[in-house]
Amino acid sequence: MAFQTVRGMRDFLPEQARKKQFIEDLCRRTFERYGFEPLQTPILEDFALLSAKGSGGEAIKDEIYYFKDKGERELGMRYDLTVPLARIAAGNPSLPKPFKRYCVGTVYRYDRPQAKRYREFTQADFDILGSKSVLSDFEILNVACDVMRALGLEFKVKVNNRKVLEELAKKCSVQETQVKDTFRAIDKLDKIGEKEVRRELREKGIDDTILGMIFTNSFDDVKAALGGAECVEELGSLLDMCGRNGLVEVAFDLSLARGLEYYTGMVFEVALESGPSVCGGGRYDRLAEAYGGQPTPALGGSFGIDRILDTIEKDIVMGKGTDIFIAAASPEGQSEAIKIAARLRKAGTAVETDVMGRSVKNNIDYANRSGIGFFAAIGEDEIKRGTFRVKEMSSGREMEFRLDDTAAITALLKG
Repeated sequence: MAFQTVRGMRDFLPEQARKKQFIEDLCRRTFERYGFEPLQTPILEDFALLSAKGSGGEAIKDEIYYFKDKGERELGMRYDLTVPLARIAAGNPSLPKPFKRYCVGTVYRYDRPQAKRYREFTQADFDILGSKSVLSDFEILNVACDVMRALGLEFKVKVNNRKVLEELAKKCSVQETQVKDTFRAIDKLDKIGEKEVRRELREKGIDDTILGMIFTNSFDDVKAALGGAECVEELGSLLDMCGRNGLVEVAFDLSLARGLEYYTGMVFEVALESGPSVCGGGRYDRLAEAYGGQPTPALGGSFGIDRILDTIEKDIVMGKGTDIFIAAASPEGQSEAIKIAARLRKAGTAVETDVMGRSVKNNIDYANRSGIGFFAAIGEDEIKRGTFRVKEMSSGREMEFRLDDTAAITALLKG
């Protein structure tokens, strides 16, 4: 019987796994430069949490991995990293504020698998709890831009404010009870187009006048329509801050609604130039409250690691993780090879040694195939001389070192 991965999930063999890890580590380093600290949460959560108000209700059972355990407890696999964060915020009201955390982990959704959409995938989230200030909105956008720049990607960032969109909808004769349905329809503009969105709005009895404002996409028109509304001032201040501080990729986009209902203010989406969205988020000031916590202003963003990997994998060039292969050229050389490898590893060098009992020639072939940069063989002659040669595989150049000259060998390998 040939076993395969579960539908919608996949294996990452070493080369691909190292590329994925490179993206994840780059995100971690960037988050930590801004003072975000790591947080880990369980993959399994109580289904009552996953279906609570602010999540998706009982209907979400069809969209997630849901089951009962041996104790008949209803559980589910986490479908994002925000709901567990809201649980932590609700259960730990004394967390120092701002509470800045990041989490890189797998999440699970029972979607129909398709191109660049999986049932198991990795997200890299970064969030700030406790701040109402537009400064925190700006910092979240700054972090997102820094990650994209570090990846060397051309990108654009769309920014809007859910309160602005809500006030504008009311100005355009959308009833308060229809606002959520209006947002859901607007959020589909990129997917189904204007004609289908208008049809959906009309079928639900919703005035589609707001679409005219959206397609004009003028912040000046929005300010004229809503006057001195606080949400307009808030968004204007954020856009101005981005412009004055070099976030040239950030632009106002009134069509951005973000489908999740828990967003309460600024929303954003990061997309590759002529490519898919790879990051999104916004402000969700009422989410902790929805899970029984104290009122806690909060906002954050989430990178789709798998989507980034699928898009740029062919452009990421990763060398072999091993710096040098050290082989034994004779039985007497085996012990010395192990000692040299141990000293180099202690100095921070990645060393591979022969565990297959191969000849020197076969070990050289293996090192070549594996892309290992340097090779050395230790035998009886090397022990007698007290020196050995290190070969640079790409050029064939050889350099001689004393057996105990760890510093000089390390300098070569790291140079």
